[in-house]
Amino acid sequence: MSPVTESHHPVRVTAGAGATAVAIAGFQLGDRPLVLRDAAVDPTGLEMPAGAIDVCLDAQSADGSSIAELVSAGRHATAVVAFGGGATLDVAKIARLLISTPRLVVPLRTLAARSGFVRLPEVVSTHGSAELPLLAIPTTIGTGSEVSSVACVVTPAGRRLVFSVGLRPNHAALDPVHTATLPRSLQMEGLLEVILRVMGPAIGSKANLAADHDAEAIVARTTRLAESLRAGFLAPEERLLAAQLSAASHHSWALVGRETYAAKHWYLANEIAWVTGARKIPATVSILPALWGRIAEGDRRWGSRERLGLAWSWVRAVVPELPRDVRGGLHALFLRWGVSPIATPSAQTQHEAALRARTAWGGSLPALGRIDPCAIEEIFAESFATAAKPTTTRREEVMWK
Repeated sequence: MSPVTESHHPVRVTAGAGATAVAIAGFQLGDRPLVLRDAAVDPTGLEMPAGAIDVCLDAQSADGSSIAELVSAGRHATAVVAFGGGATLDVAKIARLLISTPRLVVPLRTLAARSGFVRLPEVVSTHGSAELPLLAIPTTIGTGSEVSSVACVVTPAGRRLVFSVGLRPNHAALDPVHTATLPRSLQMEGLLEVILRVMGPAIGSKANLAADHDAEAIVARTTRLAESLRAGFLAPEERLLAAQLSAASHHSWALVGRETYAAKHWYLANEIAWVTGARKIPATVSILPALWGRIAEGDRRWGSRERLGLAWSWVRAVVPELPRDVRGGLHALFLRWGVSPIATPSAQTQHEAALRARTAWGGSLPALGRIDPCAIEEIFAESFATAAKPTTTRREEVMWK
């Protein structure tokens, strides 16, 4: 097993077998940390002080009410520890921010009602004289939430992407023991999420030597891991590498200099996932061949044909048997890796998702502002050629209050 190593980008990262214990030992917990953990995950190695405020969260129903309860429970906390998948970490990040700076509650509500992307103003923490420290310990692969300055939050208007420097954790622990029981299908979805996180911005941005170098390296190595997983399973060292690549997809050169809203597929996938209750990667898999197919045909509203060809070559360098045609290539790749699209939603549900995409991300908003509403409808229509009533059971959301 690889030795424990540390890197200091904006977030201190402790990685390796036993990283959880090492990170906890070096973290300023104080005598009353707020510990948020996913109820479905075994808290192996999560040794906390006797005075810790222990909160179990059902990650599948994490929402605004969960955040409000955490803020109330953590008003006198000395630190925050988040243990779980991306949803759990996102809830903890938002809660920590609102505990430290309660004046952001109103801007968050107001801005989330207007746009899918919420950039919160920078304000000084009111939690004593220092920021409430946050230690993030991920138990899944792919989101990279443990090192990022963004978080997803459920609001009455839908799932919003929130940005604030104050969301970034202070310390992260990448320990492969926590992904040992992660289902193979979710490991594969996590690897695909890492690949798309760097490919999407690359396709929608101009060439950048450093960014393209790191993006190609991340895509190639993550694709090799997916091929290893396809052939069997990932060893602890490989799961650790997957977690490190996930973090690198946020904090290497791969995203530096990229256009802010370059990954157009994310916005459509977010809305189709919301209206169907599906997970984000199956929703993305459903629409990506149609959307990237439009780019390959020269529709520059969605991205650059030349840049798509370059990015797709990174994947084919590892899996050369994939078709050069990106539409057929993506279908073949998803089938190869066992990542399935969502059940075909009804025409009415597709229309609702298109309207939501236009309202949250289009019009005067920059993400999809140049995209005609009919073009969004066309992507959904091509993706779900046979419209039918959706069979996916939608999870009931308790909205932000």
